[in-house]
Amino acid sequence: MYVFRIHIRPQGSSTDHFTTFDYCIRNGILGVGWRTKSNRNTKNWDKYFKEASKIHKDLNVCNYIKKWVHKGDLVWTRDPEGNYYIAQVISGWEYWTTNEARKLDIDIANVFRCNIKKVSIDDVPGKVVACFRATRTIQEIADDKAWEYSRYLWNVLSKKNVYSINNAVYSDIFMMLDDEETEDIVFLYLQSKGWYVVPNSRKVDTMSFEYICCNPKTGEIAGTQVKTGGVSLDKDDYINYPHKVFLFQAEELYSGKGAKNVVPIQRKELLEFIKKSKSWLPNSLKHKMEIVQFS
Repeated sequence: MYVFRIHIRPQGSSTDHFTTFDYCIRNGILGVGWRTKSNRNTKNWDKYFKEASKIHKDLNVCNYIKKWVHKGDLVWTRDPEGNYYIAQVISGWEYWTTNEARKLDIDIANVFRCNIKKVSIDDVPGKVVACFRATRTIQEIADDKAWEYSRYLWNVLSKKNVYSINNAVYSDIFMMLDDEETEDIVFLYLQSKGWYVVPNSRKVDTMSFEYICCNPKTGEIAGTQVKTGGVSLDKDDYINYPHKVFLFQAEELYSGKGAKNVVPIQRKELLEFIKKSKSWLPNSLKHKMEIVQFS
């Protein structure tokens, strides 16, 4: 079973994105274009390829769907307004078009059938959101956490235990959170302590920090560095900064002696913050807490 992300974006037709996406939702399909001239519906790849290859030079995306997307897989997608959906695949590749599609010039024909459910924005984990930044039409979300989360979310949305969840794999909440979600938790924790994070500072090129924060009561400035997994933090790397530096390593893998300006955030303190804040945290974090049975 795999988890994918697909962009629904018409490029070979005159139909707008909204009409195309609505067509997919109403018909319970997701897919791409690469239409043939005859538009004969078929589940026979060889027949489709023989005709389509005379028109299109590259059918790799269609072949990717045929090869990899199968019944039981889960697929994330997004509409033109930025709403997210998750779909459970109920059939593999087929070439399928309709009179409506031909009449409206809808460029969706290489499809897989699926059950599609709309997802609240706070149910969408950071890893899934990040995958939509890539321009590739369809790709696997190659992340075990996103895979486990997607299965769990489908169970919640369908109100059935369709997929088994292996709670033993992720016995700790920080094992289930991705890098950005861990940064978000630290972000919220610092704000609860009176430190305001500067949004514009959260850039990949912000020197040695995830973001900069300031304390309106004292006028202090502080940098923040967050690491997960087996990536350790050396406290001595931050002793020469002229301001305070908050550090958080999810497994408390620290080295060096540090100095007064270097402040490691204790794991147990952040866990307590998560526990106390559960009622107002985004649903994606709540679901991950449920997966690891964190309480």
